[in-house]
Amino acid sequence: MKVEWISFFLFGIAALIHFGFFFFEAILYQRRGFHEKLGISERDHQIQKVWALNQGFYNLYLSVGTLTGLYFVMQKQIMLAGVLTSFCGVSMIVSGCVLWLSVPRLRAAALLQAIPPLLGFLFLSFHIIK
Repeated sequence: MKVEWISFFLFGIAALIHFGFFFFEAILYQRRGFHEKLGISERDHQIQKVWALNQGFYNLYLSVGTLTGLYFVMQKQIMLAGVLTSFCGVSMIVSGCVLWLSVPRLRAAALLQAIPPLLGFLFLSFHIIK
């Protein structure tokens, strides 16, 4: 398997993970009674719902942007693919770093967010260097 396809796969995984974040934050988290499953009070849930909805859509945009960039790779529009995928991938990595530093109990989520695009860039660099 060529290293560029490994990179493509990792960016695809990153997009799917961020779509999963969107689904959790913008759909599941909005449901009445969902807070009980997470051990969150009704009051806190009502306050957090707006934040979660907004955050969920940010994750959706990162997911769609990355998938669109991968589509442009398949169309051999490399400049457009590089801009979209790089912007979204760097945003995912930086967001994961912010989460890692700001909320230590969510470090596993931070790694889930940041590692696939980081590895995607690593394998992409092997392709570019050769």
